[in-house]
Amino acid sequence: MTPSGPYRSQMRELMITIACRVVSAEGLGALQARRIAQEAGCAVGTLYNIFGGLDFLIIEANARTLDHLGRTLVQADRAQASGSDGTRLLALALAYLNFATNHTHAWRAVFEHQMAPGAEVPVWYRERQGTLFALVEAILQPTISDGRARSSSARALFAAVHGIVTLALDRKLAEFDCVETEHQVQFVVRAIAAGLAADALAANSAA
Repeated sequence: MTPSGPYRSQMRELMITIACRVVSAEGLGALQARRIAQEAGCAVGTLYNIFGGLDFLIIEANARTLDHLGRTLVQADRAQASGSDGTRLLALALAYLNFATNHTHAWRAVFEHQMAPGAEVPVWYRERQGTLFALVEAILQPTISDGRARSSSARALFAAVHGIVTLALDRKLAEFDCVETEHQVQFVVRAIAAGLAADALAANSAA
């Protein structure tokens, strides 16, 4: 029997809540359809009827993480709204590091999850990811007028910061040192901001 009406909505929210809790506490590997169904008090088939599969429940849980991260980044940017572009970019980067440090399992799940072969990530989820890049693009807009170049630059900046954070939390190069990681993030973001400022100055001089 396919769940419908209020029961479907309630069960859907319950299973997303359980998935978020499990991922946050234990990591993506602990998330199993049978466990979710058992904790929700329903059959495994109910999960598949509502979400279409475990992958799509994970997508819903990861979307909650993206929303949380988004609120964190918006708050960090607002706190530096009157600062320079470099100061705002650095605020976002450090907020990202702090989020990854304080919510490591949930943060990892966003990047560790891979859809089953043949399945595609929902468009709405890609759009949710895009809202985070939009925060960076808004800061870059006065410096990079071309929309495509601005989008590419925002993603490159994210990749640089994400790489530093990932290597640090994975302890690939040394034991995790939050202060040292902050210094590395600051170095990269300040260098990028200085380069953007120099490019803008050169362009204005040539005009």
